[in-house]
Order: sequence, then structure tokens, then C-alpha cells
Amino acid sequence: MGSSLGFLVFGVYILVRYEGVGVESLGSFSIVWGLNFLVSSAVIAILTSNGVTSGAQIQSLSLPPVTQAVLIGSVPLSGLLTVTGIFAWLWFVLNYTRRIGRRERIVVVLLGGVTFVIVTANGLVGVLSSFGIIGMDRSMRANFHEFASVLEVLGTSVAIGVGIALLYATATDYRPFRGRAAAGLSFAVVVPWLVRYLYQFGLVTGFETIGALRAVGLFVGVVGLWLTVDRYDLFDQLPASRAVGRRTAFDTSDTAIVVVNDENQVSDLNPAGRELFDVTSRNVIGQPLDVLLPSAVDSGSLLRPEGVTFRLPDSDTVIEAVTATATDEGGESIGRTIVCTDITSERRRQQRIRVLNRVLRHNLRNDLNAVKGYVGLIADDDENTDDYERRVSRTIDGLITTGDKAQDLEKILGTTPFSDSSMRLETIVDRAVEDACAGDDAGPVAVTVPSATTVRINPTVLQSVVEELIENGVQHGGRSAVSVEYDAECSVLLVSDDGPGIPDHEIEVLDNAKETSLEHGSGLGLWLVKWGTDLFGGSITFDTDDGGTNVRIELPPEHVGSVEPS
Repeated sequence: MGSSLGFLVFGVYILVRYEGVGVESLGSFSIVWGLNFLVSSAVIAILTSNGVTSGAQIQSLSLPPVTQAVLIGSVPLSGLLTVTGIFAWLWFVLNYTRRIGRRERIVVVLLGGVTFVIVTANGLVGVLSSFGIIGMDRSMRANFHEFASVLEVLGTSVAIGVGIALLYATATDYRPFRGRAAAGLSFAVVVPWLVRYLYQFGLVTGFETIGALRAVGLFVGVVGLWLTVDRYDLFDQLPASRAVGRRTAFDTSDTAIVVVNDENQVSDLNPAGRELFDVTSRNVIGQPLDVLLPSAVDSGSLLRPEGVTFRLPDSDTVIEAVTATATDEGGESIGRTIVCTDITSERRRQQRIRVLNRVLRHNLRNDLNAVKGYVGLIADDDENTDDYERRVSRTIDGLITTGDKAQDLEKILGTTPFSDSSMRLETIVDRAVEDACAGDDAGPVAVTVPSATTVRINPTVLQSVVEELIENGVQHGGRSAVSVEYDAECSVLLVSDDGPGIPDHEIEVLDNAKETSLEHGSGLGLWLVKWGTDLFGGSITFDTDDGGTNVRIELPPEHVGSVEPS
């Protein structure tokens, strides 16, 4: 009785004194385990008071009806407390070692439920037949009891065995959690459990003997539990924290992570991975890795130790995938972890550096060399200098324009692409037309933009893009007509001119998103258009021929709106 109360008191102490992973389940186990053996002690006390001193006498009992009713009612209660206690202990182990998930919860509930039914049926058949309430042949009763007891032992021993295995695996893998702590937790459930089945299988039948064994078993269990919780700091060196930390890092990482097994099938992927590849766990887990990758990428190439770079379909997103082999404690491969990093921004940054470097090395150097040459010619020829001076002036103006473009680029790329408030698209376009045509003998610029259309794109960015395209049409097309139209159905801004068109090699440079020493654009203007459009999430396409140039700027629909006419 005292040891049972010890479990009860210690369970309450755990719940009051500690907090964290596993506290509630271990405290619940201790309380339920104590109640279980209190009920058993009460049953033995009732039987003893009626002259029954051994389990061997419980074959045919004649007791008062009230006593019979109490004993019959104690059977499902005792079964419930026994099974609940054992599976509460297993639940604690699964939580403490962080090995519990949806499937584990289902298995624990199902196994516990089936075991409870078997325990209750076994007890009820025994007590009801002992009281003569149901008639059952003695041999049949014995066979049923043995069969049900085996199933009962099987269910409870699986729960206890799995829990002990997890505890000792944790003690091996997680050094602060010692083997002695695992032993203390194991003794708390194993020793009383063994005493129960010594009696149930008839190995010990005397109530006095079984009571002494139960008292010793419970004492050993509660002492082991106390040492583990208090002396070995069970809840201060929580191994679950490592698993929690790893899982949290996996789930909250902004970097996409894909886990595959040795058969190259997807085992898991974190939320960032699901977002990057636009999939759900249900659709891809268990599927070959190839279902995530673009058709041009062979999953076998990811086996290489160096990173593999690829572009997502219908997107400018560039991914670098780096693979690491996952091994078990014996060093055997159990799969691979693929870390997929979005390097689009880094690639764009490198591209901008290359473009600006090319402008500085190529355009500025060539223009300055030309100016130097003209200055030399002017110095050698005092009479025919007007033409050379005009050339020097044009070249210097071009250098100033390039510098201004570089400054504009720096300003645009350093700004926030979106605005908190909406602005009329017509106003942005009108300002772009005004600035692009200022001081030039330009042809007409026709603007057809609905006055009700608004955008939440930073006007500095969008205006610079539109201004550059209008300026390009005005300057390179002479007095060619330039038009700006808006297609509300497609959220497309169309800038057109009837000039000679943008050279194909300059558009190819933009489409290929790279520059080389042999293939490059003539300046920064078109790069400003492309990078500015990329900045607010739009896309740009060029259609150019002898009849002129049509440039389509697709605005992100989520940042386009309208105002009610006043």
C-alpha cells in the first residue's frame, strides 16, 4: 500500500515541480501506476477478509452479492489502469526521445485499446466463472485464460520492450542521458509488471507472498524513478531538445531541403522545399526524385560531391543543389540530404558586376581612347578642327549619359520595388514621356492608358523602365512615332516605335542573361529596363523587325488595381 502511494505522490510531485517535454506523460504514468496497484491491494484485502488467502482458491467462490459486484467492477478498472499505465509510460518515452509522430500515436492507441479489451475479457471471464455467473468447463476456462494471458503479455511486453530499446538507444547516442537513467525509468514499469504476471501465470499464488513481492517491486520502481528524475536531472538534459532543434531547423529553414532514400525516392522535404518546387508532401513523398527536377536535369547528377546548378522551368529562378550522404550509427548509407539554395539573386549580382565591368573596361576605355585621338588630331591640325570637336563633344556627352545611367541603375536597384499606396499608371507614364522627350526634337508619343488603372509598384522603378524605352525609341528612331498602351486584360504595358529596331545581338544578350567580351550590349539602358522589371516581379519581351520595336512589360497582376471614376 505504501509503495503504491509513493507512486501517486511522486506523480503529483513531477507535475507540480517540473515542466517541459514528457513531464505530463511521466507524471500521469506514475499516478495511474500507483492507482492500479492500490486497486489490486484493495481486491486482495476484500478476498482476504472473506477467507481467501491464495489464488488457487479462486476457482469457485461463494461471496456475498455486494462483494461479488465490487470484485466484478474492479476487473475493467484494474485492466484500464494497467494498460493505461504501461502505455502512458511508452508515450512518455516516445515524447522524451522525440520519436513520436502521427503514425506512432495511432499505433499506440490501437495497441493499447486491443490490449485493454483482452485484459478486461480475461479478467471478467475468470471472475464471472468463479462466481458461477457464467458456466464454463474448467479445461476450457484454463485454455482461454492461457491464450488471453499470452496475448495480454504480448501487447504489454511490446510496449515495454519498445520503450526500453528507445531509452537505451538514446543513452548510447546522447551522452548526457546515461544508462543508469534508462535503467531507472525501465525498473519503474518492468519490476511491477513482472510481479503481476508471476501471479497471473500461477507461479506465485499466495496473497502474502505476492503482496511482499509487489511491495518490493513498487519500492524498487519508485526509487528508480526518483533517482532518474531528481539525481540524474532527467528534465534538465533533455535529449528530445536535440531532435526538436533539428526538426525545427529543418522546418523553419528558408533553404529548401529534400531527403531521399537509397532508392532515390523522396523521403521528406521541408516547407521551403515544398514552396520552391510547388508540390505537397502527399504528392511527392515516396516518388522518384526526378518528379521534382526539371526534365533537363538527371537526378543521378546530384550524386556528384560538387554542387549542381539548374534553372526551374518557366522561371528565372536558378538553384544550386548540394548533396550530403546520411549514414546510420554504423556508418552505412541510409539516404541523402539535398540542400537546394536559390542563387538567383547572387547570379543577378554577378551579372550586374560583369555588365558594369564591361562598360567601364570597354565603353569608357574605347570612348576615352577616341577622345584622346581626336584631341591629338586637333592639336596637329589648326584649321580643320570643327568636326573633331563635335566628335569629342558627342563622345563626352555619351560618357556623361553612361555615368547618369549607372547612377540611375544604382538608385533603382537599391530601392524598394513596391509601394504601400497605389498610384495611377497614367501619371507614371506621363512623367516618363515628359522626361524622355525633354530637350529633344522628338516625334509624337501617343499614350493610351486607362486613367482608372493603378499600381502599387514603386513609381521610381516603373517610370525609369518606361522612360528608358520611350527614350530609346525617340533617340534611335529619329522622328519616329512612339506609343504607350495598356492592356488591362493581360496587365501588359506595350511600348512601340516605328524606328529601325533594337539590334538582335543586344536582345540576345538580355535573353541569355550574360555578357562576354565578344557579345555585349552597347550600353546600360536595356539592362536598366530588364533589371528594373525583374525587381518588381514583372517580365519583358522584345519583338523587333524592320518595322520597329514592340516591347511588352507584363506587370504582376497582384500589384495592379483600379479606382472608381469620380
